[in-house]
Amino acid sequence: MFAERLKKLRVEQGLSQEELAEILNVSRQSISKYEQGLSFPDYEKLTMLVEYFHISFDDLLAQGSEAGHQMSKANQVVPTSFKILIKSELTRNLTSYYKFYIAKTFKEKKGVVPQAMLMGIDSTSSFWGDSGKPLGWYETVEDAEKEMTAIYHAISQNQPTYMLKYSVKVKRKGFLGLQIDRG
Repeated sequence: MFAERLKKLRVEQGLSQEELAEILNVSRQSISKYEQGLSFPDYEKLTMLVEYFHISFDDLLAQGSEAGHQMSKANQVVPTSFKILIKSELTRNLTSYYKFYIAKTFKEKKGVVPQAMLMGIDSTSSFWGDSGKPLGWYETVEDAEKEMTAIYHAISQNQPTYMLKYSVKVKRKGFLGLQIDRG
């Protein structure tokens, strides 16, 4: 898990949380949250860590291999120790997620309007509970389900990262409309 790996690397280098915070240009509290698994650094900070510790992204983000994990079915929770890092096609944020669901759209123009959006849940929750973060638009609900199945399979294989494979690009049409961008 990233949190444990970061702390181990920092301690092995003889760095305090304050010293690592200075290197990354963040607060000591941010380092503490990273090491407790309460927060996750953005891509820029991850790159800085990889360069500072002279390791690969895979080595930095490697998750432990906990045996006995069965691949979860769509819309089910996996233990939060099983997370995967995904870059949202919509927000461009890189975040670690442990749960996914599909939000269907209201429009029925197949092939023109995306039919589904894949949402990811990270380990942060608010007073209102879990909040989904948009990952990508999908031409069909089946494409979104295929993506979600692939993500859960990647989690079951202890892969630290996943690149979305089945999402489509969209463009604005009108004030509130969306359309699949084929160009």
